[in-house]
Amino acid sequence: MISMQSNPAGDWAALVEQAQANLNNILRYDVAPVAKDILRDHIASDIYAAYTPSYYQRRHALERTIISYIENGDTLMTTSAASASPSIVPGYSFENRYPGAFLEMLEVGNMGFWRRDFPRPAVSMAQGEIDRSAELRGAIKAGLQREFA
Repeated sequence: MISMQSNPAGDWAALVEQAQANLNNILRYDVAPVAKDILRDHIASDIYAAYTPSYYQRRHALERTIISYIENGDTLMTTSAASASPSIVPGYSFENRYPGAFLEMLEVGNMGFWRRDFPRPAVSMAQGEIDRSAELRGAIKAGLQREFA
């Protein structure tokens, strides 16, 4: 909690640091669970329900590998940690194994190795829902009340 009385010397840097810590707590504990649920729902509807692959078995359940982390000190990133493996994509070297790379590849389509290749816009659809989400606004409000009360 931030209080000017707990900071009588007016140490601005300490006040800013504490505020950032409080905001990161809101991102981690209030915003991230809602964002994960929204992305998980869009992976199920925009990727898995959009087509039924017949020539390979799914090795990753993208919706079970959702992760969130803070990037650049103040940006919440929510994505899937799943990656393509050589056994899934014969002859393709998936070098970019950073979190979200496989989901990003599915998002844009034009991958060249899936039959009936088409974009599966789970991330952009989830982002649109996050931008409009009343549940997310409620989570932010609850976090602000908890952290700054």
